[in-house]
Amino acid sequence: MNFLPSITIVTPSLNAAATIKQTLDSVATQSYPGQIEHIVIDGGSTDGTLDVVREAGVPYVSEADRGLTHALNKGIDLSHSEIFAQLNADDFYFPSALIAAGEAFAAHPEQEWLTGRCVIVDADGHEIRRFVTLYKNLLLRHWSLPLHLSQNFVSAPATFVRTSALRDIGGYDERFSHSMDYDLWLKLGRRGPPIVLDRTLAAFRMAGESLSLTGYERQFRDHAVNARENGSGHSIAVALNRVISGFIIVIYKLLARSRGR
Repeated sequence: MNFLPSITIVTPSLNAAATIKQTLDSVATQSYPGQIEHIVIDGGSTDGTLDVVREAGVPYVSEADRGLTHALNKGIDLSHSEIFAQLNADDFYFPSALIAAGEAFAAHPEQEWLTGRCVIVDADGHEIRRFVTLYKNLLLRHWSLPLHLSQNFVSAPATFVRTSALRDIGGYDERFSHSMDYDLWLKLGRRGPPIVLDRTLAAFRMAGESLSLTGYERQFRDHAVNARENGSGHSIAVALNRVISGFIIVIYKLLARSRGR
């Protein structure tokens, strides 16, 4: 299909030498007949990350920045494609993820964003937290704005956005360092529903210094803020988000304590 939209994939990185090769390879091996632009936005790595990026031949920018959200916005500014995607330096795509997304966008030119299933993996790439994935997939199949306002079940590595819509919204809000994606999904959701693909597109790595492990308390507190700011007319869903976010923080603390963290 030679009419598939062009796709820019932005990979923010900082000292990700241990994982970024799998990320880059997962893009390079996609069988996508449309145009792919892959850009690494590096925050000044000192561990050999850039050696891996150079060897892969992927264009990059490496300079001090204001964090992940700022890096993503720099990626938007550099994008030349119709579709934008975020793939962090410890995440990766499954085969045919891009063609599945591109074909869906081509078939639904009126819709501004798309999301699919995403698995959670550990440092070695083994799937973990299967129950969490099943739960999120169940909610994803029944996406609605009120349901999404109650909790975030959309996964960043498996989500694609029309670049024009992203720029209309103003990109990612730099007030949020841990929940910038949820804030963006809610803004897009107020404009219209996503295309939901019932297939696994990507893997999200939860290990080491992943923000989901090191900053979960800030993340879920910000989720409640995201829901409140984007939840006009949906007061019950916003209140439910506050309760669920608080509950998840408690669960994470208990898990961390049981593991001696």
